[in-house]
Amino acid sequence: MRKLVLVIAMLTVCLTIASIAEAHPGRLDSNGGHNCSEKSKAKGLCSGYHYHHGDQANDQSSNPQPPKATPAPALTKVGVYLNNTKQNYTPGAYMKNGTTLVPMKAIFESLGATVSYESATKKVTAIKDNKKIIIGVGNKVAYVDTNGATSTITLNHPAEIYQGTTMVPLRFVSQALGANVTFDEAAFIVYIETK
Repeated sequence: MRKLVLVIAMLTVCLTIASIAEAHPGRLDSNGGHNCSEKSKAKGLCSGYHYHHGDQANDQSSNPQPPKATPAPALTKVGVYLNNTKQNYTPGAYMKNGTTLVPMKAIFESLGATVSYESATKKVTAIKDNKKIIIGVGNKVAYVDTNGATSTITLNHPAEIYQGTTMVPLRFVSQALGANVTFDEAAFIVYIETK
């Protein structure tokens, strides 16, 4: 009888320990799953939303919840005047996080440059007179070759693609092509004058 009680006690302890080992310290949603903590992700214990349904604790579901998207920054439309003539570009200029971005190809061509885009490298090349300007999408540095002498222009915001168009900071137009650029903050209007 003593052996039977001892076996039952040991079996109870083993089953209790096994269920504790499968327990989860966090809260589970109504589906029996949850999103991993940043600490767990950093340690490589899990990578996102997962379920606790009796299998391994870090099994990934075939229907994971999508991660919450970061809201896109608000874009404020900005009007563009080139030599006192209103321009209608598609997409138009906009202000994003305090920086005015303009469509590079449209504005550079309006200022007499030829512009090309290399999709494999995501680089835009503009040529006007003796200047060759190269900027990569996502980069904050542009390269200007003038008669074989290369210089760089550092932008306050990287070039980006918006609605299929390369957008660059307004100040870059002045720095690259020497145009006079002003911005009327009250009216949200850009004035570009050729020298």
